[in-house]
Amino acid sequence: MKYVLALRLIAIAGALMTVNFAGADVRGNWKKDLYPVDQRGKWGYIDASGKLVIKPKFEEAAYFSEGLAYVKLNGKYGYIDRAGTGVIAPRFDQAFSFREGVAWVQGPKQGFIDKTGKIVITAPPGTYCREFRYGLALAMPLESQSPTGPGGGVPEASGKAPTERPKYGYIDKTGKYAIDPQFDDAHDFEFGMAAACLDKKWGFIDRKGKFVLPPEYDDASYISEGAAAVKVHDHYILITKAGKRINNVDYEEAAGFVEGLAPVKLQGRWGFVDKTGQNAISICYDQVSSYFNGLATVMLNGKYGVINKKGLFVVQPKYLYAHFFLGELAAVTYHPEVSDGTGTGYINRNGREVWKPIPLVAGSVRVSRHRRHR
Repeated sequence: MKYVLALRLIAIAGALMTVNFAGADVRGNWKKDLYPVDQRGKWGYIDASGKLVIKPKFEEAAYFSEGLAYVKLNGKYGYIDRAGTGVIAPRFDQAFSFREGVAWVQGPKQGFIDKTGKIVITAPPGTYCREFRYGLALAMPLESQSPTGPGGGVPEASGKAPTERPKYGYIDKTGKYAIDPQFDDAHDFEFGMAAACLDKKWGFIDRKGKFVLPPEYDDASYISEGAAAVKVHDHYILITKAGKRINNVDYEEAAGFVEGLAPVKLQGRWGFVDKTGQNAISICYDQVSSYFNGLATVMLNGKYGVINKKGLFVVQPKYLYAHFFLGELAAVTYHPEVSDGTGTGYINRNGREVWKPIPLVAGSVRVSRHRRHR
């Protein structure tokens, strides 16, 4: 499993990615009231009623975070406010959302900017970051950065010999290491703990970098709501943050708890268990998302719909893809042949379509999917 929290509009076509996210500790950040939409290849924003409130003029558009959203204009990223006014001019090759008052940008220089656009925190040489969580940011080796990440930038060479293996660490808001680079891989902190990897084994560290659960697992999710999914050999188990198994079931796949429920996979099908380890939602779906704001998207017989916490459909499965609800709306995909967002609309919590895509033209949006359990 890989974990990504970048939140951009979902434009889904073809095979689905499997990407995870940090869970319940940040779920407030997933509640939105302005939503990016495409109109003939340009992006603007609607409100929860489907009314267009920011005129489409951007090449890409992200959700708002801490009052600002990054957008792409003339090939560069900048930031706008909720009125659609540019507050940080488009000049970056890559950009991420604001969190804890700062946002990571790259090109021509890289670092964390404040809301005036000034770089106020720089990462150690040869590393890049994404965001701060509780005062700490994961500093990742440039070699680990995707060449097709946000903005499509290609990381510079670090100068390290091929035999050297760069390490992951954590910086504080002075830009200095609070936890020295020592891990082969690592995730962001949630609930005071973070998953970290040494010698191909995963465990959980505290904010001082000390392992509180030893590195003995083959994979690990975030700690979420006091529990985590971890891989042991060829199966997944659910454990508490003390390392105790929640039940005795070995799953084909599993993810952490969000809103009291954890997605699990058995015999090729997905469902949900509660915190006692008992089945809460029937294990019968092709794919599922985690629950957000009381609802989860599921795939059944090749189509996506939405279920509530009783496992009842509130939106019947009829879409090619459906994102989880970000507040009052969820993005849905209508057209199988597009991958740039032009076939994406929105439904409200009653299933009413408040925004339908305009007939397709060439467009562009950088997308990052939430955890899709498949």
